[in-house]
Amino acid sequence: MHVNLHNSLLSHFSILDFIIIKVFFALGLALNLKNYYKYKTKMNNNIMIIERRLFSSFGHERTQIVALNELAGNKKAIVLTCNGQNLKKNLFENKIYADLPEYDFKNEGKESLNYIKENGNAFAFFLKRNNLNSKYKIIVPSARTLEIAMFTYLYKEKKISSSLNVLLRILDLSFLNNLSSSLLNDFCKLVKLNKITLLSETEELAKAVWDSFKIRCIGNFILPVTVPFYPNISQNKIKKNVIYIGCLGGSRKSKGFFTIPKIIKSLRKYFKNNNEVFRVTFIVQLNKDKTKRSFIFKLNEFLSRFISSSVNVKYIYGIEDNIKFYKLLKSIDIFLLPYSKESYKYCGSGFITDATLLEKPLIISQGMSMKNLLTFNNAIFANSPEEYSTAIIKISKNYTNYSKNSKLAKKNLKKIILESFKKAIH
Repeated sequence: MHVNLHNSLLSHFSILDFIIIKVFFALGLALNLKNYYKYKTKMNNNIMIIERRLFSSFGHERTQIVALNELAGNKKAIVLTCNGQNLKKNLFENKIYADLPEYDFKNEGKESLNYIKENGNAFAFFLKRNNLNSKYKIIVPSARTLEIAMFTYLYKEKKISSSLNVLLRILDLSFLNNLSSSLLNDFCKLVKLNKITLLSETEELAKAVWDSFKIRCIGNFILPVTVPFYPNISQNKIKKNVIYIGCLGGSRKSKGFFTIPKIIKSLRKYFKNNNEVFRVTFIVQLNKDKTKRSFIFKLNEFLSRFISSSVNVKYIYGIEDNIKFYKLLKSIDIFLLPYSKESYKYCGSGFITDATLLEKPLIISQGMSMKNLLTFNNAIFANSPEEYSTAIIKISKNYTNYSKNSKLAKKNLKKIILESFKKAIH
């Protein structure tokens, strides 16, 4: 029967017609698949992003808006921010409205109830003035205590529609802990009633939220930082037998800033007693305004230079350009994150995301979050300067294998990003 049907169809078409049909069918299928993969997370344009901290031209507050555009396949989302922002050199094409009250730096995390209400009323008025209905999805990618308190106030006082879809992503447990007991209680009720969707960057933070407050928090809502979701990268290879170790970000104690000179010293001791065909250069980022801190770091590093000349240090200062910073990230071979376990047991790190998307191996503190991204033998966990230096040597000697493992880690990360984004947004 199938043969007769096939012959019957052929009798109505010439061979040329049949070939043309097959070609068009193949082209159509290919185009549909291409569009599917390109826009599989695409949604409507009814998106509003609230990011009050756009005063710096450099930082994840701006890049995460680019990431949301990329993941949603939508550059028309509204961006709402504070008055008095320096909005020059934007990385995104979105329409920006600076209609929220000026940022209160002095009382950040301890904002008064009047300031919370002022922000809430400004937001409600913005919705009304622009006739923005309840179909809009409100996304706050870096929700702090103020944004959490603001939406709690808006819902409690019925200043906004109860059908409005609000998604708040928190990056630390402290933003909930800083709420007053009454606001926290009201907020938890709203989450339980599904009025507000709570998101976090890590599984660890989502679990901590449940353990502490018994409210649901969707973990793994990861947004690419400096490195885009679809990065254009070449195969990672060691050049000129020099391994570049990246120690980037703010020169803070929580990021292990004062541990790095000890790691450098330990590594220099190794090179003194072992002949290796490669050398190591640390790329260390310093803050221009932290002169005392930078001086202490340089002094401690200088005092161990006599041990070996095979370990060098290159100092860079804050880069106010994401394109240049992206190029710097691509030049790094191994990312070193000797972070404080107390500060990062729930919080994620943008450098873990960046390094993984660039298919670069990492060395991080034992006990840090984002463990689910580091289970492909693409990272080594360490606790002491000696363990960190040993890890540097191990990865350097087996860089090809670690680079291959990092490809698997990247594939896993991209899957997590897409699935968590679709779960939260759709």
